[in-house]
Amino acid sequence: MGETILGNRYEIIRKIGDGGMAFVYEAKDRLLNRVVAVKVLRPEFVDDEEFLAKFKREAEAVANISHPNIVNVYDVGCDGKVNYIVMEYVDGQNLKEIIKSEGTLDEYTALDITKQIAKALGAAHKKGVIHRDIKPHNILISSEGRNVKVADFGIAKAATNSTMTNIGSIIGSVHYFSPEQAKGKSVKNNADLYSLGIVLYEMLLGKVPFKGDSPISIALQHINEEIEFTLEEKTQIPQSIRTLIKKLTEKSPEDRYQSSEEVIEDIEYIEQNIDLDFIKQYDDFATRRIPPVEVVDESKFKTLGKEQIRDNKEDDLMEPDGEDVNNYDRRPKKKKRRGFKGILVGLLVLLLLGAVGAGVVTNGFGLLNKNDQVEVIKTPNLLNMSLENANKVINDLGLKLTITEKHDSEVEKNHVISQTPPEGTELEKGDTVTIVISLGPEELSVPNLIGFSLKDAKTILKDKELELGSVSYSYSEIYKEGTVINQNPVAGVGSVKKGDIVNIVVSKGEKPTEEKPTEEKPTEEEKPTEEKPTEEEKPTEEEKPTEDNNSENTQGGHKKPENQESSKVESKEENND
Repeated sequence: MGETILGNRYEIIRKIGDGGMAFVYEAKDRLLNRVVAVKVLRPEFVDDEEFLAKFKREAEAVANISHPNIVNVYDVGCDGKVNYIVMEYVDGQNLKEIIKSEGTLDEYTALDITKQIAKALGAAHKKGVIHRDIKPHNILISSEGRNVKVADFGIAKAATNSTMTNIGSIIGSVHYFSPEQAKGKSVKNNADLYSLGIVLYEMLLGKVPFKGDSPISIALQHINEEIEFTLEEKTQIPQSIRTLIKKLTEKSPEDRYQSSEEVIEDIEYIEQNIDLDFIKQYDDFATRRIPPVEVVDESKFKTLGKEQIRDNKEDDLMEPDGEDVNNYDRRPKKKKRRGFKGILVGLLVLLLLGAVGAGVVTNGFGLLNKNDQVEVIKTPNLLNMSLENANKVINDLGLKLTITEKHDSEVEKNHVISQTPPEGTELEKGDTVTIVISLGPEELSVPNLIGFSLKDAKTILKDKELELGSVSYSYSEIYKEGTVINQNPVAGVGSVKKGDIVNIVVSKGEKPTEEKPTEEKPTEEEKPTEEKPTEEEKPTEEEKPTEDNNSENTQGGHKKPENQESSKVESKEENND
C-alpha cells in the first residue's frame, strides 16, 4: 500500500503496526497537511456487515470524546472495500514495547501512567463508551515524556461471533480480561478497571499474573484465582500499591472500584505519601509548555459539529507539541467558565477564517503573514554529546531545550541518550528540542538473601540482574541446612550496579556433637592395650623367669629391650647361685 491514497485524501507512507483486526499505517492528510495514523481493517472482515456497522458506530462514538489521554478519531471511511479509521498520530511506543525493553517500571512511573489511563477511561465512561480491551498494546506513550494515549476504544465490542475466531488479538487479550468477560457476561464500566489493575501489575513486575497453556485455562484463573505476591515481590512493591492492585482486580464487580474517579483519588493519596520525583519534574515541565491558546481546546469539541472535529484539531497531530495537549489535563478545570470558553472558540474560529481570507496562515503558535520570511533551523545531532555542550549548541541556534533523565548502562553519565525531534528536522527560532540525559548505570539496593534457600537466593539475584559470586558453607545453630546465613555485600548497606557479584554463606546445619568422641575413643583404647603388657612385665619377671625368657626370644629383634632384659636375667641367676 506504499502508493495508496485513501478517500482521495490520506497518502499512505509506511506500515507501523499489525494487529488481529487491522493494519496500522502512518499517513499524510493532504487536505490539512498533517501526519495521521490510519487503521485499515483486514480483508477477512469486509464482508461481515454486522461487524462493519458496529465498527463504524463505535468509531463515531469515540470521535465525539475529546480528552488529552485518548487517541483522537478524526474520520471513518470506506474506499471501495477498504474500511479505515483515521486517528491522531502518536510518535512513540506502546506500553508493551516499553515493558519488553525496560523489564519493569518503577512505582512512580507506573502510578502516573495508571492515573492517566484512568482519566481516559473516566472520560469515555461518562460518554457511555466502555473500552473492553485495555492492555499494554493499546496504551501509547509519546517519545517526549510519559504522555499517555489510550487507543482502540470500543473496537472489541464490534467483534461478532463470526469474527471472534479470526481475531488473534482478542484471544491474546485473555491475559487482561475481567472475570465477567471471561464468563461471557455483559460488562459495566469497572470491567475496564480490572484490566487496568492487570496492566499496573505487569508494569511493576514485567509479567502478567495468570499464565496457561490455552486461553480457556487463563480465563478460568481470572474467574477463580486471586492475585498473590511472593515474598520478594512484597519487598519490591509497596503495600499501598499492592492494595490498589487487589482492589482493582476484585473478582466481583461490586467489590471492585466503581469509577475511575475513585481510582484516581487513591493514586493521588499514595503519591502524597511517597516522594515522587517523576511527578514533580513532569508537573514543572507541563507548566512551562502550555501555550495560551490551548485553554479553549477541551470545550471547542463540545460546541463544534462532527465535521469540524476533523478539521479543527490539527494541532493535536503536530509531533513537536503533542505533549501540550496531554499536560493540559493536569491543570484544574474551571467548569463555570464553559460558556465563556465557547464564546472564545467562536471568536477564534471567526478570527481564523478572516485571517485565511486576508492571506494569513497559522502555524499553531500564532499568525504569520505569507510574505514574512521565517528562518529555518535544522536540528543538530546531539547524541552522545555532554549536557553542557548540547545546551550551548541549542542556545546558539536560538532554540529551547527540555531535559529529561533516565539510567543507561551504555551512554556516559550526563551525556545525551536520545533527542526529539531527530537530526535534520526543520525548526524555527524558539522551537523546543527535548533530550534524554543519561544518569549512568542504575544503582540498585542490595537485596536481602539471609533466611532464603540457595535456590531462592539465586532467583532473587537474577531478578535484580545481579550475579551470584562465591558460595561457601558453614555450620549454624539458627538456620537449617541449605539456608543463606551471610552475604557480602550486606543488604541495605550501600548500592550495587547491574551485573555486580554478591557472595553468600550457606548453612550446613547444626555442628555435629557426637562425631569427635567416636573418633577419639579408638585411639584412647589402643594406648592402654599397648601399655598393659609392659606394666605387668615386672611382676611376671620375678615370679616366672622362664616365661620371660620366652618373651625375650620373641622380642629379640629390638636391641634396647633385649639388652635390658638380659641384664635382668643375669642378676637373677647370680642371686640364685
